[in-house]
Amino acid sequence: MTVIILMSSCRQQSLPNSLEAINIINKDCPIELDIYDIVDSISYIPLETSEKCLLGELQRTKRDGDFYFVEDTKGLFVFGKDGRFLNEIGHKGNAPGEYLYMDNFYLDRKNKQVCIINNVQKRILRYAYDGTYISMSYLGDKDANIESAMLCDGGELLAFYPLPNDLFHVDSEYRVFREKGDTLVSERIMDAKALTTKDAFYPFLYFPMVTFNNKYFLASVFSNELYQYENGKTFPVYHVDTSATIPDEAFLDEHKDLDFFELLKIMNQRNIGTGITALEASSDYLFALIDNRKTLVWDGEKGILISTTYNSDLNLYSSLLTGGSSDEHVGYLSAEFFCEKKEDSAGSKALSELADSLSEDDNPVLFQYHFKKDAVKSLMEKYKL
Repeated sequence: MTVIILMSSCRQQSLPNSLEAINIINKDCPIELDIYDIVDSISYIPLETSEKCLLGELQRTKRDGDFYFVEDTKGLFVFGKDGRFLNEIGHKGNAPGEYLYMDNFYLDRKNKQVCIINNVQKRILRYAYDGTYISMSYLGDKDANIESAMLCDGGELLAFYPLPNDLFHVDSEYRVFREKGDTLVSERIMDAKALTTKDAFYPFLYFPMVTFNNKYFLASVFSNELYQYENGKTFPVYHVDTSATIPDEAFLDEHKDLDFFELLKIMNQRNIGTGITALEASSDYLFALIDNRKTLVWDGEKGILISTTYNSDLNLYSSLLTGGSSDEHVGYLSAEFFCEKKEDSAGSKALSELADSLSEDDNPVLFQYHFKKDAVKSLMEKYKL
């Protein structure tokens, strides 16, 4: 009896009993779908091209209502709902209110502010939507390597850090910040994994945080668990059950001296998965990229795995995690792409007119999906899942 009790205890500790498994309807047979199986429509917003704003390579784009915030290698620019250029946010420089380098930015939608993260100078600068400089907060030495950030309704700032490397010996995967005077004071809420990319700067999770159903969800490196942030703490709440295994602590310890990219090669050879590698969320659905190959669409009750998504209007295969699914990651395509796709878009009058209005050197075109209600249910019916 004692042996049975001990075996039962060990088994309970090794299984994620406290976690709720996400109900994936088609775990072993992901589907290929047309984008219009899951969206009602797609908005395309051509950005105004003018001498005041000639965009280069876009880095990221966010939206708040009628405002689009577009970062490229030259700066951060604001466009209206029709794509008209409005103003630039700050300027590069070393004068008060300027920044030397922009590592990322986030929006304080409640106070209508744009916040630029400058890790080099260990500070975060805040601007009004019209570009007016407002204030600045300082970061501590151990905190100034933020890869991406998300602001909570309570004012806390959640920050995700890249994998440790020879330049940045970080001890955190996530930290939470609170304001104290002109300084942002941090607290570690998730430890960094025992991994290193040595001399390469590599974040691994590019979309690590989302807000869904008024809750804050986080992903972690080499994990199939969804973590939740609440009241200064993070804890796993959901488990994504997939066919691929993920590396356990024993495997990572065995290969701890390997370069991270060599480790990925060995994992691929042994068919070991990488777990959740990106998160995204609309108002009705949470999306998770699994093993960089499949996309989970979850409505909070049921989930469906998608292998590929096809845009029949543009003859284009893409992932829902490459942008367009939320205000945090508005999608974008080059004007040159639309010019090359004129024949493919001939079946859509709106896209054909858009392509005719563009030249190859114009600024990019933003796009955003408008998802169907009860999309998971309709996919189950259409594909007999």
